[in-house]
Amino acid sequence: MGQLRLSSLLIFFALTLSCIGFSDAYKLHQADEPPAPVAIPWLTGPLLTPSGHVIPTGHLNVEPYLYASTTYGFFDKHWAPHSAPKFYTVQLQVPFQYGFANKFDFQFTPNAYWKHTDGASHWDFGDATFQIDYQLLNDTPGSWWPAIRLTAGVNIPFGKFQKLNASSKGTDIGGSGTWQPAASIVFSRLFTFNGPRYLATRFFFGYTPTVPVHVKGLNAYGGDEETRGKIYSGNTFTGLIGLEYTWTQRWALALDIDYSHSNKVRFTGRSTAAMGGPSSDQWSIAPAIEYNWSAYVGMIAGCWFSLGGRNASEFANGIIAINIYR
Repeated sequence: MGQLRLSSLLIFFALTLSCIGFSDAYKLHQADEPPAPVAIPWLTGPLLTPSGHVIPTGHLNVEPYLYASTTYGFFDKHWAPHSAPKFYTVQLQVPFQYGFANKFDFQFTPNAYWKHTDGASHWDFGDATFQIDYQLLNDTPGSWWPAIRLTAGVNIPFGKFQKLNASSKGTDIGGSGTWQPAASIVFSRLFTFNGPRYLATRFFFGYTPTVPVHVKGLNAYGGDEETRGKIYSGNTFTGLIGLEYTWTQRWALALDIDYSHSNKVRFTGRSTAAMGGPSSDQWSIAPAIEYNWSAYVGMIAGCWFSLGGRNASEFANGIIAINIYR
C-alpha cells in the first residue's frame, strides 16, 4: 500500500512538472518573435482548481455551482472497483468572494443538498466554509514567476451529522459536525500563444488536519443508537492541476486533475456498530467547456468523475456554474 501511495504522488508531481516544462519551453521558443496583438482572454476558471489571485479591493466575485452527482460503487483496498446501490445528490453551492484590503480577500461558501437512494429522500442545508486569502506574490508580464495565493479557512458545521434517522438511509447527512481548519497554497500562470490562444495553469496543494468530533447515536461516520464517543477523521492532502486553453476570446476548454489522500479514521468510545475506517486515495478528472459573454460574466459546464481509488467511492458528477465579477 505504501508503494501505491508513493506511485500516486510521483505521478501527480510528474504531471505538474510536465505541464510547467511544456509551457515554459513553448514560451522560450517564441521569445525571439515579435509579439502579435491578441485579445485579453475571458476565463471563468476551471471547475475545481481555485485561482492564484485574490479579488481586488472593493470587488466581488460570485459563482453559483449546481452539481448532479451519482455514487454508484467503491474501490477496495486493492484499487479494484465494485458496484454499490446508487446514491443521488443534487447540490447548490454559492461561493461569495470579496476583496476587503490590499492583497486580501475572504470567501464564504454556503451549500444546500437534495439526496435520494432506494426510496429515501431528504433535503437540507449543509456545512459552509469561510476562508481568508493572501496574495503572497503577483505574476507580471514578461516575468518567469507565478502568482501565489495562501489560504487559511474553516468549516462551519451548519449541516446535520448525528442523531440521524435510519429510515433516511444516509440522505439526511448534511455535514461533518466540526469546525475543521484547512490551509492551502495555489500557483497560477498564464502563457500566451500566437493569435487568441492562451494557456492558463493552476496548481493547488491543500491540507486539512484531524479534528476530533463528539458523536452520539447514528451519525455521518456510522454507529447506531448506542454510539457515544469521539471520531478522528484523519489528515487529508489534496493536489489539483487546473488547465484552461482558449481558442477564441469567448470559448475555452478546461480540465482539472484531482488527487486526494486521507489517513485512517479513528474512533474512541463505545459502539455496537462499526466506526472508523482505513486510509484512502482517489484520482479523478473534470473536463469542461466555457463560454464568456464578457470579461465579467461567463459560464462553465462539464463533468467530474473518478478514475481510480483505494477505499474510496466511485462517482460521476455533472456540473454547471455561472461566474459573475463586479
